[in-house]
Amino acid sequence: MTAQADPPPLRRLAIADALPSICFWGLVAVAAWAPLPFGSARPWASGLLALIVGLLVAALAVNDLVAADKDQPPLRPVILPLFLFSLTILWALIQCFPWVPASWQHPVWAEVAKRLPGQVIRPTITVNAAASHAAILHLVTYGAIFWLSYRFSQKAAKARSLMIAVACVAVIYSVWGLAVYWTGNGSVLWFKKWAYIPDLTSTFVNRNSYAAYNGIALIAMIGLFLEDILKRLDFMQSRRTIMRSLTELMTTHSAWIIGGIIITATALLLTHSRGGAGATGLGILALLLMASSVPSLRGPWRAWFGLAIVIGGLAALWLSGTVTLTRLANTSWDVEGRPEIYELTLQAIKNNPLLGTGLATFSSIFETYRTEDLPFFVNLAHNDYLENMLELGIPAALPLFAAAFLLAVRCASGAFERRRDAIIPCVAVGATALIASHSLIDFSMQIPAVATSYLILLGAGVAQAIPTQARGAARNSI
Repeated sequence: MTAQADPPPLRRLAIADALPSICFWGLVAVAAWAPLPFGSARPWASGLLALIVGLLVAALAVNDLVAADKDQPPLRPVILPLFLFSLTILWALIQCFPWVPASWQHPVWAEVAKRLPGQVIRPTITVNAAASHAAILHLVTYGAIFWLSYRFSQKAAKARSLMIAVACVAVIYSVWGLAVYWTGNGSVLWFKKWAYIPDLTSTFVNRNSYAAYNGIALIAMIGLFLEDILKRLDFMQSRRTIMRSLTELMTTHSAWIIGGIIITATALLLTHSRGGAGATGLGILALLLMASSVPSLRGPWRAWFGLAIVIGGLAALWLSGTVTLTRLANTSWDVEGRPEIYELTLQAIKNNPLLGTGLATFSSIFETYRTEDLPFFVNLAHNDYLENMLELGIPAALPLFAAAFLLAVRCASGAFERRRDAIIPCVAVGATALIASHSLIDFSMQIPAVATSYLILLGAGVAQAIPTQARGAARNSI
């Protein structure tokens, strides 16, 4: 009689099976939590976000140790962007080191030493090491969120679930925001509102950041609605039958999506954010252009889908009024001082082109350049590209931009290769267009809630941009 092998420890297998599911729902919880405490744009909130995300990454590492089936996601599609991102993080850390060559140290430290004789000064490239450390933690957290989403989205069902989660969470916050707005708009959470009094901001402080957050979710919902149309409508039937089927779809299976689109779009327009509305429009346009171009999504659906988008947009516009359109017509960048801010920031970049001044040091540096034309404190450049080039230096900022660009290109090219589920990378391209354009005029990616939603969609898009047959080959090649 042959001896039977001992059965595997049930407890160990149970842990291995449960950890991935726990971490997945943990990521969903992160998406749900991030907007609540002012978009997590407070040190304690962003720190808590970093802690939770770090624990999720650590839990997955434990899973890799105890799981019998170590089915890892392919690294080849993301290895170059992750390498470029790591170069930026490495340089940001070097900026904080006190033992860099004296010629690299920022001149401000020489002035500090003169004013504080006898004090121990540790000169660095950054002018504020504590602020730079916190900003580095934010960047690492964003990279970890992308990795978690990419890892969980290897199956289309999980990627779709993350899209739905981003959409549903935004709808909930939009409902809250609309309730506050229509009952006096006097508070943010349980605090009396102190900024953007006439505008809907939900749990955010800044209307532009909330508009960007809502726009990302709106793009996800439009993508989900398009997917429902393609799956459930037979365009070979008569127009009358198609219209009847579309109406039935919008009132049954896709009713929550239509309702979510109207609610979220209405909340977005009531922010009265010109930049947020414009960037969202560009994102939706990018999504529709992608969806109408990729082979697996082509068909006679475009006219019907376009009609549905127009109807939804008109409904949201009717509910929100015309304040946003009036502000668009009366836009005056000179009043807001942004041309002067951009000009002075470019001058600061010219004076620090290679080494930078350290992450999160813009407000400190800009005070030395601010003129009488800007009689107010400026803590942000309102242009993420310029701000990053000033703080990191041009050579270290470019890899950060290139990493995001390469991931978006991966989504766009992969959508053309996919035979199904191509809408997921298309949504990621639309969200990228929104973020890329909004970052030209504001600081959307510096708000953790906005970055979290975007990076979840981007991770899902990159994962689903890899054809199924190529995914195994890519995994085995690393």
